[in-house]
Amino acid sequence: MCTACLSSDLSWRRASGRGRIHSFTTVHRALSPAFEDDLPYVVAVIELEEGLRMVSRVVECDSERLAIEQPVEVAFERVSGECVLPVFRPTPAAG
Repeated sequence: MCTACLSSDLSWRRASGRGRIHSFTTVHRALSPAFEDDLPYVVAVIELEEGLRMVSRVVECDSERLAIEQPVEVAFERVSGECVLPVFRPTPAAG
């Protein structure tokens, strides 16, 4: 749903997969037993180059080294046989 006009007339568009961290938090206590093996993990609001924002996990990083505005790129994580989710990792230049 469009957050500006509440229209449900939406379509798919290809995105670059690149963006920056807008906000993030490190989760130390799982809300569900299904996530206990992943602790601690980072959840972030990612602002894509195209201007959209999405919530996702940040992987392959030390949470102590993350920063607002840090560049990230999409990766894909298989969570089951049928489900693959987008996650983000710091870009190589970002360390």
